[in-house]
Amino acid sequence: LEKHPDLLYPSTSSIYSAATFELGGPHRRTVAQGVPHRFVPGALSILTALGKYNPLRGGHVILWELGFVVCFPPGASIILPTGVIHYSFVRVRPDETRYSLLQWAGSGIARYLRNGFNFDADFAKASREKYAAREERRKADHAAAIDTFPLESELDYSAMRLPFFGIQPTAADNN
Repeated sequence: LEKHPDLLYPSTSSIYSAATFELGGPHRRTVAQGVPHRFVPGALSILTALGKYNPLRGGHVILWELGFVVCFPPGASIILPTGVIHYSFVRVRPDETRYSLLQWAGSGIARYLRNGFNFDADFAKASREKYAAREERRKADHAAAIDTFPLESELDYSAMRLPFFGIQPTAADNN
């Protein structure tokens, strides 16, 4: 912001440089969403569930590489490395609504900084050596981001026995 004071955050109450309201479409699919190039690999994004739906029946978030399906009730937030993990959602019933707010760090800003305050198109004019060095840094950054997460063998599953957000199944949930 020192270099460009005219730039504004999308919200005065968020530390993230970008935010997206997801108001349909992907929430109706159960296939893995691609890892968009718009996310910084090492940065964590905050995904917040919105809408009115029964979280025991749908709206779960699927973390494909991890093989996890996580209950995701309205009002809950989850912190994800969206630049390296594919995610999607379990469908909700037709009479229910499920939306989300995703706050994220834009990879365009990271590339702009990495390019010495130059856009990718401008940096493409750099020497082959500078371009190759930047690509090697980018690959190393991506690998380092993945290495910050534990291996499955390192997880302590006993610590994952958390309350189910205070939601208790009822007889009506079985229908």
